[in-house]
Amino acid sequence: MSHDAKEAPIENASAESVRALLDASRPGELTLLDVRMEPEYEEFHLPGATLVPLPELPDRLGEIDKTRPVVVYCRGGMRSAAAARLLATAGFPRIVNMLGGAMAWQGAAATGTPDAGLTLLRGDETPRQILLAALGMEAALGAFYEKLAAAANDGETRSTFDRLAGFEARHLHHVHSLYDKETGERTDLSALLADAAPELEGGLPGSAFLQQLGGDPASPDEALELAASVEAQALDLYARLAERTADADSKTLYTTLAQEEKAHLRAVATLLSRLSNN
Repeated sequence: MSHDAKEAPIENASAESVRALLDASRPGELTLLDVRMEPEYEEFHLPGATLVPLPELPDRLGEIDKTRPVVVYCRGGMRSAAAARLLATAGFPRIVNMLGGAMAWQGAAATGTPDAGLTLLRGDETPRQILLAALGMEAALGAFYEKLAAAANDGETRSTFDRLAGFEARHLHHVHSLYDKETGERTDLSALLADAAPELEGGLPGSAFLQQLGGDPASPDEALELAASVEAQALDLYARLAERTADADSKTLYTTLAQEEKAHLRAVATLLSRLSNN
């Protein structure tokens, strides 16, 4: 990570350095700022990124927390460099400008508008409502993987989806235990899932992820690429909701769920790496 002496608060960092910084940070410890236009954000953005297009930034500086480091990026690095200078002039203490922008980013990303996925959760729910929605999304994803396992044309792909389904089943029971702890209830899981919405983690239907992939996954690596997309979308949703909510308990819960999805994304990336090295 290089340091510009003329603009003391600004650090110019490669995409790899930014990825390492994000991996080492808990959700909410820094602000990830996307200064592209909304259509660009909708097509692809880093999970948890807040969209403030560069032309709007001078009038919206008050929306950005000055107590946290700001990582700013755009498509190729030019707009983010301009945004970094604006932030420096405004007195932000630490600004990281991602060199190469979104074009240099390699890895799982999220898609959709800034309010994508907010039909299920808006940011003003109680912890009980948050966990009910999370249970529904976990269960829907597990069922989605089971369906894809049944439809797989080869044993290795089927085994990969079975493994992913088992992973989601374990996390479903973990979220159920969080629900019991938060509410003091001992409600049967099937009863809690009776009215659950069909969206997957991240608040999108399975068809949306398959459309991104271009159809049903035909190999283990495509299965894991699909899983990475889902986990990135879930991380993105929970991180954005943690930023939106004013309730301290809900913010803590959203941050916890975002951190868990971040760990899931790392686990899927590890599996992909092992597969590519075989």
